[in-house]
Amino acid sequence: MIFRIQSYLQFLWHSKNEHGVHSPFVFLLLTQGLYNKKIRLTANDLSNQNERVSKKQQLLYKIIRYFEPKSILTIGANPFEKEIIALGNPKATIDIDIAIYNCIYIHSQLFPSITDTTIEQLLNTTENDSFWIVENIHSNAATETLWEKLKQNPKVTVTIDTYHFGLVFFRKEQVEEHFILRA
Repeated sequence: MIFRIQSYLQFLWHSKNEHGVHSPFVFLLLTQGLYNKKIRLTANDLSNQNERVSKKQQLLYKIIRYFEPKSILTIGANPFEKEIIALGNPKATIDIDIAIYNCIYIHSQLFPSITDTTIEQLLNTTENDSFWIVENIHSNAATETLWEKLKQNPKVTVTIDTYHFGLVFFRKEQVEEHFILRA
């Protein structure tokens, strides 16, 4: 618990909002996607309408809704997370075996089993506009180590740490940058 508190305080200290971002790609993501108050997931949208929608779930929904990935691979996602992802883009194919995925969602419970080989296999299923959503990157020291390893991969050009999620992009046209953003 102390680790999470320290990690969150460090996140708050280093994080910025849209005013500290000089990348047009990230600025648009923030202003038109993550900070857009018109895009909301409500309990009425869910199959279990008694379920409360948390800030983290709202953020996942907005990320998927903004990028509208056509093909999504979920690794370790629970049924509720899969439902939120499907609601974010109802036209997407989810967990269908194909060569290239536009979005890969990795749940934090599987972090201990992710090896360098697994990362390379997943990197082979991405293209320029693909991105990864890595859940709960600050849950413990091991997950933060995995996050740092992903950031240092030569194929990764942009990362965004939103505390609840880490977003990893492979945009060849963009200079390598790493952002810590309040979402």
